[in-house]
Amino acid sequence: MAESGQRRAAVDSVLRARDIDRAQASTVLDAAYAEGQLGAGEYHDRVASATIARTVGDLARLTADLQSPAVFGDSSPSRRPRRRALTEYPARTRARSSDRTATIAALDTARADGQLDAEEHAVMIELAAESRTLGDLSTLVAELHQRPDPPTKPRARRDRTRLVVIALASVAAVAAFVVTVRDPAEPPPATHHNSATPLVLPTPSPTTIAGFLHIRDGLDAKFGSAVVDTISYYPTYAKLTREVASQGSFTADYTYYGGFQRATGAMPARARATVAIDLATVNTDALAVALADAATTLRVPDGKVRHFSIAADSSTKRPVISIHVGDEHSRSGFLTMAVSGELIRANPYTEK
Repeated sequence: MAESGQRRAAVDSVLRARDIDRAQASTVLDAAYAEGQLGAGEYHDRVASATIARTVGDLARLTADLQSPAVFGDSSPSRRPRRRALTEYPARTRARSSDRTATIAALDTARADGQLDAEEHAVMIELAAESRTLGDLSTLVAELHQRPDPPTKPRARRDRTRLVVIALASVAAVAAFVVTVRDPAEPPPATHHNSATPLVLPTPSPTTIAGFLHIRDGLDAKFGSAVVDTISYYPTYAKLTREVASQGSFTADYTYYGGFQRATGAMPARARATVAIDLATVNTDALAVALADAATTLRVPDGKVRHFSIAADSSTKRPVISIHVGDEHSRSGFLTMAVSGELIRANPYTEK
């Protein structure tokens, strides 16, 4: 029983409070004040705390020392976290559109009954729409009262499986008999394969101007714009940070490997001084020349562009492009240019 109570307390400490839970807690406090359990000052302080309580655990602590029953939460139809059944898919399983839709519906319900404020709801809706796995979706609704049922694996029919195995074994036996008694002089029938050459769509390296344009177009197609906070391009992938919601309160990190994948984990708050950079403003002609001539400009004749990045300068707060070149002999250099194309400074390789 003690273990069960501790488990219940742990769940309540993170379970979001609804408006009805806050109202029921206030009712308990009203009764306690009327019965003389609370003084006027303490009563008003607790009611104020109940009004802004975020979790069921916060509300429970406000009434834990009172003789009045804690009525909130007990009669709720919400489900408690449970162990994952053997028929459920693991967290790394890819999510379907219907899984995302069910999660968004649960978030809408949580917003309607006061578990989420408008900003939290907007951020979580966007994350749900971008989630790749069932684990990502589960994390978004882990603290809510009402969560969608997780998809389960279809149950295997043992009898049918046994019949299929027997049938396959019978077919194999007949085939073996036919092969055994067949006239060895009879040539095998000719087999004609009409296979088509597979179509391969090459993805340009991100450190080329073609790669830059490809990723910029991909950002515009996925997010509706090519606006980022920072972005770095490497020979085989790219990494970027951008604001999550229209309010601009949070940021999320993404990695590009032929497609954009959001990093898991908590989202940091977006600093007010963060500069948003529209990649559509980059002078692509100047960037193409800079990338092509970078090795020569930086005196690394056999060098290649190791990476380049676009971010706001820490002192001027203006967006700049930094291009880094290196070779197999550890010779390197870098240059910085404005997004409009003007060279700001160059640090070429020098012999030591």
